[in-house]
Amino acid sequence: MITDHFSLQGKKALITGAGKGIGARIATAFAEMGADVALVARTESDLEAVAHEVESQGREALTFACDVTDESALTAVVETLTSRWGVLDILINNAGAPGQGYGSLTKVTKSRFVNTLDINLTSAYTLTHLSLPLLKASPAASIVNVSSALSWMVDRHFAAYGAAKAGMDQMTRILAYELAPQIRVNGIAPGAIETPSTAFITQNEDMYEATVRWIPQGRLGQPEDIALAALYLASSAASFVSGKIIEVDGGMAALPGSAIEATMARSRADK
Repeated sequence: MITDHFSLQGKKALITGAGKGIGARIATAFAEMGADVALVARTESDLEAVAHEVESQGREALTFACDVTDESALTAVVETLTSRWGVLDILINNAGAPGQGYGSLTKVTKSRFVNTLDINLTSAYTLTHLSLPLLKASPAASIVNVSSALSWMVDRHFAAYGAAKAGMDQMTRILAYELAPQIRVNGIAPGAIETPSTAFITQNEDMYEATVRWIPQGRLGQPEDIALAALYLASSAASFVSGKIIEVDGGMAALPGSAIEATMARSRADK
């Protein structure tokens, strides 16, 4: 059946930023579709909550409380997965946030700029590099990098974050070419997503209306919207798709100076 192509039965997936928001929903969606998942986030209590949901689906959940900018911690994660699973079918590089790089050019120093690159781009490259032997052990591995609409939209104070996400998009395309045909690499560029960090919008009617007026679909996205895109890209349904960035943003267009661009970046901080 055509729906069989979306099954992840027996697959092994590693997801960063999996403690809440988009990453958590990707994890539970993958478990619903049959995958065992390894969850990476900074807060142990968040990981435990997501792991409980995964295990309620009858799937294995491994948790790793660490900072994705810590290469030694990521090395330890991969070493554990090598010992426990010996293979990795899916890597979701989802962790990200504006970090210390939010601000004007006059305020954001080199170290603050680098901090944002480390969180959003360097960490994804590092984990992909470290995971490569495990991914190569899979007959048809898939990498999905979660980017942002700010990789192509313009707003003040997001030079570092936008540069990091634009870099992630291009890294996705280049690695897709380099790792083909065994490993597919794709990306998702979310728009404004309703998560705990965007409660300041959803709980204020005026702010919510001011935000969604720029979204043709008339609403903020849900974590499930991104999880469904990740499921498609990670599954065999997308076996002929590689090097692509899917924009999941409700049809947003570039709107210089609008409030929505800032909202998008803030919505990514909870990943």
